[in-house]
Amino acid sequence: MKLTAKQYAEVLVNVVSKAPAAAERFSESFWLLLKENRQEKLFSSIMRHAKKIWNEKHNIVEVTATVAVAHEEEQLISQLEKVLGKKVQLHLKVDPSIKGGIILQVDDSRYDASVSGRLSALARQFQAL
Repeated sequence: MKLTAKQYAEVLVNVVSKAPAAAERFSESFWLLLKENRQEKLFSSIMRHAKKIWNEKHNIVEVTATVAVAHEEEQLISQLEKVLGKKVQLHLKVDPSIKGGIILQVDDSRYDASVSGRLSALARQFQAL
């Protein structure tokens, strides 16, 4: 019986959570199992599922923040953790084209509080008149 990528991911996360010291040895066996079942092509999908399961289990949210100028990451993480009520794993991008403000990608939701986003919204409103 072949497992789905999500089922493999659940097994992987459960084993690593219960026996972190054995993770390296288990990962070798895990890869051999995938090869034996001719399911190596599922590896990247398994890893995506495993990361999502791990984050849910440990109350972690991944946030991509796009800012116009470099920010103090620790301060931004602290503010986001207060607002989101979860531990934040931050991916910070600097993009001067947004002119100012911030764009946040939290899971599947996008929040645009950038200057360029506000100007685009204003332009759309004027075009609708």
